[in-house]
Amino acid sequence: MNAKYISCVFLIVLLCMTIFGCAASNLNMAKKQYELAQIAEYPLPYYKAALEELDAVIARDPNYYQAYAIKGLIYRNLEDFERATENLELAKQGSYGAIQEWVPIVVNLTYGDIFHARASNAARSGDWPRAQSYQETALEFFSNVINSSFANFGMRTDADQYGLTMQHLYVSAQSRWAAGKFQMATIAAKTEGKERRDELLREGTRRLSSVVEAFPESTPLRYYLAEGYRKQALTIRKSDPVESERLSTLAKSQLRACAELSLPNELRNPAAQLFNMLSKGTEPETEQKLLGTIASQ
Repeated sequence: MNAKYISCVFLIVLLCMTIFGCAASNLNMAKKQYELAQIAEYPLPYYKAALEELDAVIARDPNYYQAYAIKGLIYRNLEDFERATENLELAKQGSYGAIQEWVPIVVNLTYGDIFHARASNAARSGDWPRAQSYQETALEFFSNVINSSFANFGMRTDADQYGLTMQHLYVSAQSRWAAGKFQMATIAAKTEGKERRDELLREGTRRLSSVVEAFPESTPLRYYLAEGYRKQALTIRKSDPVESERLSTLAKSQLRACAELSLPNELRNPAAQLFNMLSKGTEPETEQKLLGTIASQ
């Protein structure tokens, strides 16, 4: 009886080890595909391959919560926020130590992106009260990420290998907060008046300027700071043309820095268009650098 029991236990353990080993192998393949996606000009095929490997992991072990976390991260990168949230919420069900502290932070960042997108859609349709409500919610999520990631600066997690360090999450949340604050200024002009709009623009550029000083290599921060300066310049173009020109010059300065440091793909066209608008097309080489068609220094 004891021999049969021991034999049965041994087989169960062996089976579990086999399943775990296969799942771990699929997970490693998914990580490799994810890493390739980060450096590829067209990352979608690598993301799809990674998702297939992760689905294989989950098929073997539905409680392999790290697989859900990576799926959520991929869908977030693909801007499929619904699936991203679905998988990240599943990932949160796992028991995590400090090494997975990034999971709830990325969940909040994703929720911020979702509500920011909803605010943009509501603003485009002219539903300003709803846009304001959505944007306020987005800013709350971004502020939560800023505070959480800052409190965990220096902590190493298993997302470091994906470039998702606490510092990266902090900087990402700051740039999203700025985008949200400037959109809130546009909304406020419709719901609360120009004085509130100007107050929000000043608040956004003042805070973002100090963050750029701390992280001068972050081109998304510099891009949004340039956008903030441009918006401020437009509001006083007639009432104070000298100050308006000064702010436009500051915006161009930030964009020139972006051109030399290189921007993420999704910001290249907006940055080049903004610079063209500010410089009136007099610096085509800088525009080309912003677009990435000629190399930065």
